[in-house]
Amino acid sequence: MMMLSFTVRNHLSIRDELVLDLTKPSLRTLLPPQGTRWEDHVYTLAGIFGANASGKSAVLDAIAYAFDAIQSSATTWQGFPNLPRLPFLLDDRSKDEPSGYEIEFVHAERRYAYGFEVDAEGVRAEWLRDVPSKRWRTLLQRDREAGMLKTHPTLRAIGQVTNRELVLSRAVLLEHPQLAEIARGLVGRFDQMTVKPGHREQRLRSITEFLADGSIDFDDIVTLLQAADIGVEHVDIREDSYPSDFQDLLKDIKALTRARADKDTQEKEDDPPPVRVAIGPEESDAVVRNLLFTHRGTGADRPPFMIGSESDGTVAWLALSVPAIEMLRCGGLYCVDEIDSSLHPHLIEALLRIFDDPALNTKGAQLVFISHDSYILSPLSEVRLEPEQVWFTDKSNEGATELSCLSDFPRHKDANVSKRYLIGRYGGTPRLAPSAIGRLLTRKASG
Repeated sequence: MMMLSFTVRNHLSIRDELVLDLTKPSLRTLLPPQGTRWEDHVYTLAGIFGANASGKSAVLDAIAYAFDAIQSSATTWQGFPNLPRLPFLLDDRSKDEPSGYEIEFVHAERRYAYGFEVDAEGVRAEWLRDVPSKRWRTLLQRDREAGMLKTHPTLRAIGQVTNRELVLSRAVLLEHPQLAEIARGLVGRFDQMTVKPGHREQRLRSITEFLADGSIDFDDIVTLLQAADIGVEHVDIREDSYPSDFQDLLKDIKALTRARADKDTQEKEDDPPPVRVAIGPEESDAVVRNLLFTHRGTGADRPPFMIGSESDGTVAWLALSVPAIEMLRCGGLYCVDEIDSSLHPHLIEALLRIFDDPALNTKGAQLVFISHDSYILSPLSEVRLEPEQVWFTDKSNEGATELSCLSDFPRHKDANVSKRYLIGRYGGTPRLAPSAIGRLLTRKASG
């Protein structure tokens, strides 16, 4: 999957419609010109810059929400009393209006546009179109107000869907012969890195489990750490068994959970079967695993360190780079919030250069990142972002996020983008009031 653009409205701080476009100016038609490929006309790298609380994370959150809805609305979301949604709440009308999402993407060398609208009652509308030759063709059209759900004659019927699930999500659940393949192609290669509490630690736990089952090679981890000049020479895993009383408690919780799920299934025979989420380790694998790092040094007996003793930079780099490498190997979309958190600019730059280099990024993997570090935009950086790859968020006086592109602003070829950004030429910079802090201190001292 290669994303061409993403459109969203009425999500978190985003009230009005915003479009994040990853296509190059060379793409002026629905299909690439003869003799070229999609990879020639789509950017694999895009950065979003802006002040704190200007809505940068809201853009990535909207992308993640759309992918999650496709993946989960027919399964785990069915356990919620209402369809989850996050409308704009700083005015009197948006909470009652639908939220909209649309993704234009390429799958199996074909262009698609998939979108949906949700409101307090559930899914309001849904559509899927493709370009089989030279014009758009509608594959799916759904309108709740009109009571309509139509699919193209070449597609097998999907049957009934509830107001709280997307057709594409139901198609995956039912193994629909055409729609399921499109849905998996869309969401199967998406990943995100957030700065929410515990997210990095959760990533490291997943990496540890993948190392244990052989999905990731130890040599890959060591190579990534050595590339970052962190000083780690060897990585290993330590396994400790859970206490027996804790294992017994987990078994009791699982038994109660399964009994409740079976009871709900009997009471709601017409609903989709509940998805059973694993709670804790299986009885056959009741161990806790921790990464151990052996560092470079002169001592003959150098004890390995657990992850809790490693620097924030080591944790951040592993959590960021391991999914990045998997994405580069297989292709897909990787969204990273605050990519510069706890990492040196040169290290970030190295990763961005790989995504931007078609000789290394042979699968066309895409990285959309958020950063506060203007170094990436400066002449000192070896990453050369085109104006269409640089985006800025700002807040209106009404508290709504606005998204603009560097290409929207006039500039000459040798302009120092970093300097102009920092002085506010493109927006996206905080409107600071240090005098307010001075008044606070003066008032406190006089009191």
